[in-house]
Amino acid sequence: MTRERAHAWIVVVGAGPAGMAAARAALLAGCRVTLVDEAPRPGGQIYRQAPSALGQETSSNAREEVRKQQFLQDFSEILGRIEYRAETTAHSLFPGPELHVSDGKATEILHPDAVILATGLCEQAIPFPGWTLPGVLLAGGAQAMMKSNLVRPGDRAVVAGTGPLPLVAADQLAAAGAEVRAVALFHPLSRVAGDPLGCWAGRGLLAEGIRAYRRLRRVGTALLQGWMPFRAEGGEQVENVTLARHDGQGRPDKGRTRQFDLDLLVLSFGFTANSELARMAGVTSRFLGPRGGWPARGDEDGRTEAAGVYLAGDCAGLRGAYVAAAEGEIVGSVAAAAALGKPAAPCREARRRRAQHLRFQRALAPLFDLPPAVWDWAGEETTVCRCEGVTRARLREALEAGHRTLDGIKRNTRAGMGWCGGRGCLHAVAGLAQSAGGAADIEAMRARPLARPVPLGALAPKAGGRP
Repeated sequence: MTRERAHAWIVVVGAGPAGMAAARAALLAGCRVTLVDEAPRPGGQIYRQAPSALGQETSSNAREEVRKQQFLQDFSEILGRIEYRAETTAHSLFPGPELHVSDGKATEILHPDAVILATGLCEQAIPFPGWTLPGVLLAGGAQAMMKSNLVRPGDRAVVAGTGPLPLVAADQLAAAGAEVRAVALFHPLSRVAGDPLGCWAGRGLLAEGIRAYRRLRRVGTALLQGWMPFRAEGGEQVENVTLARHDGQGRPDKGRTRQFDLDLLVLSFGFTANSELARMAGVTSRFLGPRGGWPARGDEDGRTEAAGVYLAGDCAGLRGAYVAAAEGEIVGSVAAAAALGKPAAPCREARRRRAQHLRFQRALAPLFDLPPAVWDWAGEETTVCRCEGVTRARLREALEAGHRTLDGIKRNTRAGMGWCGGRGCLHAVAGLAQSAGGAADIEAMRARPLARPVPLGALAPKAGGRP
């Protein structure tokens, strides 16, 4: 029989929708809560906030802004009752759980009763000639500039990619005053029509997408479906991009191309889960390709095989902000109950919302498919790992020499060894390895401390243990 405890301490890593909801649920269940996040203000990528001094301008559409303000309002009601550590990096997690966090000056070692990882995801890139030119951004980077700094990242833009995010980003750029000359969607939007029940489950979000599409069409944006980026060109700045119709398998039709002059090229070709901390603590992961990279494994309540380590949101698989928020509530409640030795609340409403949005995410899944031919977009001299300057030709040499695992390729070429820890390139390296005969379920690179970069001086110890 589990014995109830009067006090328990939960640390949540990540202040996006999943983390904020988990912190709130754990607090309301009776736990002491610490929330750690790298950003200066809570919200994560989707609800990212600009510094107060910059005012209240927003690049979000009206409906998204309403959701954002409601979510932040709910969180503000508990902010004075939790320990919120902004601009703090959780860089290492070991069994126990033992969590190492740094404020940029020193490292503190925490030993809470449970750690909830709500570390989200990062975008992946598909290398092609010119994709590293200045002025070529991933969609999340462009959105961060608009949301955090209220800066329009370019004046003449083209957006290309998979899923719904290219339309969202293009709509936000247009609202910010950019001339969006084209949106190149890899798959036709009609792919979602094959799952009418799933579309109905997400009808509100689908309607917002249709409105964004119509707004772009009204301002003269070329809306291309079944197209891909073929080549970007420029000097110190990207100056033009050539788009090509593809054959449905990612192979370009060189007889059907269009070129656009621009100063901003925005790309969005899927995501990779930020699962390094979970894997460092001993949680296994599985390869899900464009739908999440290497998300960590957990059960439906976020429990993992590592004692006291829980998962919430996109670090356990790409499912979007609405699933993340509902899941954060569930996992926060379950983790708190386990720490306190009490039965968990049923969270019926949160489970209903999660099931509804999961249904919609399954309808969207065909928009994210990436056939193997996309890894042939890179030429031999195209850089794949930007941090270490590793080209496709160098990777091909390693693959032909028999290095087919990510750890082996890293040791041989340094791909994935740089500042970003492989977030920007490992998915592409895995795609190239699979195309060269590697395993279909290619293993993630071994997670080692530090999961996030911190200054060397910040590794100096600070007073450890419970605050």
